[in-house]
Amino acid sequence: MAHDIDRPDDSPATKHANSVAEETSATGQRVKGAIKEELGDALDDEDMEDKGARENAAGKIRQQKNDAV
Repeated sequence: MAHDIDRPDDSPATKHANSVAEETSATGQRVKGAIKEELGDALDDEDMEDKGARENAAGKIRQQKNDAV
């Protein structure tokens, strides 16, 4: 099943050629990662917490590479 495959949400690879779209997407990645990180902490789920931290860090890297702002 497709939902069994872990999507590469924690990848710092650029996903959009347009810098504004890339900035928006990277911000969303950071927010999603931060939510997972906090929820994982609250639920005592280390895997979720670690995944969230990786996603948040990847979003930061994408924003640093981007020249939108």
